[in-house]
Amino acid sequence: MLSFASAALAIFLLVAGAGWYSVRELHKTSVKLATETLPGLMSAGLAEQRMNQNRFLMRQMLGAQTAARRAQMIEQIKTNRMEGLWQDYTNTMVETVDREHYQIMMQARSNYAQGCQSFFDLMLMAKTNEAAALFWGDLSKAYQDYNTAARALFDYKSQQGIARARTVLVTTTYSPWLIAGLCVLMFVFGLLLGVRFLLSGGG
Repeated sequence: MLSFASAALAIFLLVAGAGWYSVRELHKTSVKLATETLPGLMSAGLAEQRMNQNRFLMRQMLGAQTAARRAQMIEQIKTNRMEGLWQDYTNTMVETVDREHYQIMMQARSNYAQGCQSFFDLMLMAKTNEAAALFWGDLSKAYQDYNTAARALFDYKSQQGIARARTVLVTTTYSPWLIAGLCVLMFVFGLLLGVRFLLSGGG
């Protein structure tokens, strides 16, 4: 009798433990998805979009006919900056790899920003030939470095999101079956315990 009771208690503890662990892991992974992965993806994606928009405006600027138009486009580009987005991204960084990617991106961004300022200065002085040479030369390389580093952050968050989504999927798919199986086992042990108690005459 005691062995059956001990087994039933052990199964009950297994059910409770499995349920607690599943809910805990699901909650932990979901919180990481909501506070790290998705905001990081959004920040990196929007930053890359603005980079491309500004690059397009700079290319158009080479054909601007008036100083007023060039100044207007420069102001538009400066308004469309990414400091806020990258600052938001820092709030989503936890892993060392993520921080390393971010440092590489910030260095590339600094180099590109310096080149952009030189380009703006040349355009404001109406030195379009020098500006075009810079744009298609060193500035293009700096842009590629910056864009590649920013894309690495987006890709990292994407891979992180896939892994965490898989964890959520596995947990929600298999945990109910595991808990249900343990409950059935506990019921069977309880039934056997009751039958044994009755066959022994209730005492």
